[in-house]
Amino acid sequence: MKKLLILILGLLPIMAAAQGVERMYVSTDRSVYIAGDEIWCSLFCLDAATHKLSGYSAVSYVELVSAEGTVATAKISLMEGRGGGKFRIPAGTPTGNYRLLAYTARYPDAFAPGSKTVSVFNTTSTARVKGGVKIVSDYKAETAAPAPSNGVLSLSTREIPRTGKSFSVALKNNADAATLSFSVYEVDGIKEPAGGSMETFLQEIPSAGGTERSSKIGEYEGEVVYAAVEGLSALQLENLSGMAVATLSSAGSPSDVYMGKVGDNGRILFFTNNIYGDRELVCEVSGNAGYISLVDPFRYPSVGEPEPLELSQDLFADLVQRKAALETSLQVDTLVQFMTRRQDILLENVNKKVYHLDDYTRFPSFGEVIVEIVRELRIRSSYGKHRLVMIVPDAVGTRRVVKENILVMLDGVVISDLTLLENMDAMLLENVELYNEDIAMGGLSYHGCVNFTTKRNYVKALQFPSNVRVVDFKGVCYPVAYLGKPVGGKDYRPLLYWNPLMRLEAGESRVLSLTAPSRAGTYRMVAEGLTTSGKPIKEVFDFEIR
Repeated sequence: MKKLLILILGLLPIMAAAQGVERMYVSTDRSVYIAGDEIWCSLFCLDAATHKLSGYSAVSYVELVSAEGTVATAKISLMEGRGGGKFRIPAGTPTGNYRLLAYTARYPDAFAPGSKTVSVFNTTSTARVKGGVKIVSDYKAETAAPAPSNGVLSLSTREIPRTGKSFSVALKNNADAATLSFSVYEVDGIKEPAGGSMETFLQEIPSAGGTERSSKIGEYEGEVVYAAVEGLSALQLENLSGMAVATLSSAGSPSDVYMGKVGDNGRILFFTNNIYGDRELVCEVSGNAGYISLVDPFRYPSVGEPEPLELSQDLFADLVQRKAALETSLQVDTLVQFMTRRQDILLENVNKKVYHLDDYTRFPSFGEVIVEIVRELRIRSSYGKHRLVMIVPDAVGTRRVVKENILVMLDGVVISDLTLLENMDAMLLENVELYNEDIAMGGLSYHGCVNFTTKRNYVKALQFPSNVRVVDFKGVCYPVAYLGKPVGGKDYRPLLYWNPLMRLEAGESRVLSLTAPSRAGTYRMVAEGLTTSGKPIKEVFDFEIR
């Protein structure tokens, strides 16, 4: 096993060197939004040399950018070159055209041909992107769908859709197996900004030779979180190098625990399997000195000035309608369907024994819980400090084995100082979870694990020592789709369907059942993606709901 590990580690630099330049293409559910809307994204990560999907990076970084800078950021997980997620446009975003750019840590230069131009209207503020808005009096509404069919994909409706009624839409793939995003949404008198397509992206994608990759480590398994120890002198940092251990853990998730050794200049790398959702992370560095600061991974690129957004009094009625639809859009958040995501394997398939403390006589102190209920644990003392050990039978059950080096957590947060548990009200504890197997992470190993869970994530209320910081962390977006489930009451959904990761086999036909909203009007289907042979797809079909 050791020889195999050495071989794999030795091959990693070769694999990285052989990997071509990664380029990202972004598609979205729509092209026109109001501030406060959500943008639903679909990402295609391609190898620039082969124009095939790249399975190298496991996370991408997305920024919504105008000529004045970045207004929103997101992280989206990638699996075999494809990813999907959503994020909200801040309510204070100025009116204007923006570019939605994506990149990976290994190749972080934002490649403009793969970006998506979107229009944002702020209906509650007069703020506008400087130089990014053009006032016009002869505004011409968009009346027809762009781009004729290239025959790769056929889109249609099966019947005349009626408001509030079910109807069907059909897709037929006339080419090789394809991966694509598929959206059905309302269009009105507001122009959709001119943007690229997968075809132009492939034409403009550079060869593998012209781009220099960053010095960051490739994120094959998930995001690599960069951090540093702050609050110490250069000499203190030198003494910590190679000796101190740093931990990163998330309240409520015993699998989101990561460790790393402090390196030169106090630098730390946490190799994650992607931490999903926005979290409060507990960061600790051993030694009771200094604290951990996380490094911002976003690049905040300069993209120049997109074409100015045309603004006219003629848009008033359409913007009022879109503002009213925003409330319905918020209800869609509860109707999303979660898609496959990368799973953390820290405690996967590890045997677990659970003590549900309400099944026993309750005790007010932590020590009594250990002595009277959890017989596999013992509190030991050395050099004036308490620690927990685990006592379990050996493989044949003839004698008991004392496991000294075990990982202790409260609500998924690593606890290095047992007095934090000893001083808490044990009546707040709900379960004690015992993992009697070896666990390895960040170059460190433990002979077992115990996670104490509380009824209301009490860990957040603990008074941690000075070497511990609780920080807000922007995690990876959950991969989600909206498959058309209707909302109750007045239904003004502008988005009727969104699947960022649809796959159609060669020659496959698919029929989707949707429910029309309460408002009649023009609606649009857009399918965009790539066949397995590298042929681009962009199909648009407009229809009426009456």
